[in-house]
Amino acid sequence: MVSREQKATWAAEQMTLAKMRIEDDCLDWSCGKNGGFPGLSRVGGVDVSFFADGTYAIAAVVVLSFPSLNVLYERSAAFRLSVPYVPGFLAMREVPALSKMFQDVPAHVMPQVVLVDGNGAFHPRGCGAATHLGISIDLPTIGVAKDVQQVGDVNSSTARRLAKTLHQSGDWGPLCTVAALLRTKGSRCLVVSPGHRVCLRTAVTLTSQLCQKALPEPIRQADLRSRQAVRSWYAGVEFDYLVAPRLSHLEHMLQITAKNSQSDDSPVVNVQSRRGRQVAKWVIKEKSKTEVPCEESCSLRHSELETSESTWTSLLFGWICVCFTR
Repeated sequence: MVSREQKATWAAEQMTLAKMRIEDDCLDWSCGKNGGFPGLSRVGGVDVSFFADGTYAIAAVVVLSFPSLNVLYERSAAFRLSVPYVPGFLAMREVPALSKMFQDVPAHVMPQVVLVDGNGAFHPRGCGAATHLGISIDLPTIGVAKDVQQVGDVNSSTARRLAKTLHQSGDWGPLCTVAALLRTKGSRCLVVSPGHRVCLRTAVTLTSQLCQKALPEPIRQADLRSRQAVRSWYAGVEFDYLVAPRLSHLEHMLQITAKNSQSDDSPVVNVQSRRGRQVAKWVIKEKSKTEVPCEESCSLRHSELETSESTWTSLLFGWICVCFTR
């Protein structure tokens, strides 16, 4: 169960990150008027698959060449789920592990854009998983969702009416200013929204180009590998294990926000752990509540994907930072 206070904290964090989203194309490639993409040679996709116990999951990152869509890089790693799934807060569950995976992608195959199985700016607070991940790794991201969530006046009924006007694969129409409905192979329609450093037109045009089947190829390839990794683990194959991705992601996001706020007049809070190590700064947009210090402990057996009772209570201050106690 997730408390009402926890949801409020997450919501405030999402609204803070939404303000950091770059809405226009900020790319080292371009979306041509004739449908080409000069300068684009690498596209990435991510996906997460879960074990039956609901405690562990596999995160997969795939990088494909463009336009040939050959696999240039792939990696799958296991991690322990630190928070349950809560509608509207998918990023809190999956992004920490995915963000950590990108730290190990070699520079020569680093993708120039990443497609995420989830929403971007099309989100009740403007910060879906694609936006959250894009800000975290500082790469252009595109959210591609299979279902339409309620955002303002847009809902599944809105999408069904629009879908009736889309007859051929590649046809698309705007759901709102930050989302479009795209028809792909067969009868499937996808919700495409810009995540970070990309505009809606570029996002939907590229996604359409990448849909050889019902899903964009980068996401499809990542999904295949994450699912296969789960099956392989049950067969006895060992995988890399990501240690405490939620904690390291939290520290990373604090640093990003502090850097982004250097020109801001808002007050800045310095936070230190009980070990005396300075962690990061966070900009407080409103009056904060009582700051609560943190304690860290972890004991892990990587090869067996088991943990002893590991407690992470990190950086609870104001309405911004929360980690869960396991």
